[in-house]
Amino acid sequence: MAADPESDEWVDGVRIIRIPQKHLGIGIGTNRQGPPHCITSIQAGSTIARNSNALVCELITHIDSISTTTMSHSELHRALQGPEYTSVSLGIADPQGNAQTISVLRSPSKTSQISWARAVKPLRDRRRELEKTIRGFTKDEEKELASLSLGEAVFVRLWPKLRAHWFQTFDTIPRLNPTIARTKFSCPILGSTDTADTLLLTKWLNNLREVEGHITSLELAHARPTLLPSMGGSRDSLVRRLRTVVQLDNHAEAEAHRMTMLDPSSTLLGTSIR
Repeated sequence: MAADPESDEWVDGVRIIRIPQKHLGIGIGTNRQGPPHCITSIQAGSTIARNSNALVCELITHIDSISTTTMSHSELHRALQGPEYTSVSLGIADPQGNAQTISVLRSPSKTSQISWARAVKPLRDRRRELEKTIRGFTKDEEKELASLSLGEAVFVRLWPKLRAHWFQTFDTIPRLNPTIARTKFSCPILGSTDTADTLLLTKWLNNLREVEGHITSLELAHARPTLLPSMGGSRDSLVRRLRTVVQLDNHAEAEAHRMTMLDPSSTLLGTSIR
């Protein structure tokens, strides 16, 4: 049915189509017992996370110059919401009572997506570097080459499963990062994947921690948070997993001697990973 030309939808004979305005918050969580309203979480990729101008455990004392001391939890979050790409002024106080006022843009979260190719490039480069070495290998270099080659081969083998289970970017896999330098990665649960393969991939990925500055350059703090189960949560007993790791180390050492007999120019690891 046509709209009434006399309605306020028409101006000078032209119909005005109203587009609903999107309202957003600012990507923070607060304690439900407030006031006082303490920041308990900050969404990865939010404006506050990107600018680091407020921290967990700080208090929100004002919103647009209005005190929050009489606001309930729901009233506080309604006050934080507003039209997309508008700003809100927050009064922030740290646990020592130091206060500041910040301006926060209500914008969609922007989380980094870290490609597999970018993340594992140092490991593949190191493997190629060792393969091109003309002089004789030391025993440590032999073992390193074998370990890198085995890990990369497992990665290539598991790549179809990773993609099928929606682990299409590096930032989607399970990780634990007490600090950037100590970030640990785990192979995600991939159905019926062999335990030895998951352990090998986990070990290979954690070699990234030895590459100076690489974990920092990936800016994992700005990537999506990981809430995914890892193979560390499987039902395998700790003793069984440790035994498997020892077996893998022994296998890598034996493989190192075998690989020294191979032509360094030949490789089976040419699969393209994006």
